[in-house]
Amino acid sequence: DRVNTLLPQLMKTNNIEMWVIISREYNEDPVLKTMLPATWLSARRRTILVFYNNPSKKIYEKLAIARYNVGDNIKALWDMQRFPNQWDALMDIIKSRNPSSIAINTSKDFGHADGLDHTEYIEFMNKLPAVFKTKVTSAETLAINWLESRTEREMQIYPQLVSITHKIIEEGFSEK
Repeated sequence: DRVNTLLPQLMKTNNIEMWVIISREYNEDPVLKTMLPATWLSARRRTILVFYNNPSKKIYEKLAIARYNVGDNIKALWDMQRFPNQWDALMDIIKSRNPSSIAINTSKDFGHADGLDHTEYIEFMNKLPAVFKTKVTSAETLAINWLESRTEREMQIYPQLVSITHKIIEEGFSEK
């Protein structure tokens, strides 16, 4: 629900056409953690998510440049036969979409929006064609908006979660 309804709205509001989230296993970007399936304890090796939103063309894509689908909602798009190097697969996606902006998770002020580690940043920027380097921007506001926003469905579910949690706490304390 969040990825399909909230994210395109937030990307449009923040004037971001492409959001690239790059994370390494056991050193996950805080935003990526909110997008992983509940059964995953960590990212898989290097996990790259690409969200492409071009409202004028009515295109919204959720892509994983990874070996595995990310849950049921984000399909793996890495053709390892064509692109043995994961970075090359990502660059092909960027070149073919030609986004007006490419947001990455870097931030001076908010740790939750600063999840791209230095090594991955260097690798990304070294592989990125020169024509796209000026289009790279911080996803700071988009990342914060993603973390702080709730959908209508979530707001309907939260009171139920609070009630269940309260009941569990009461029962747990009464047993002691």
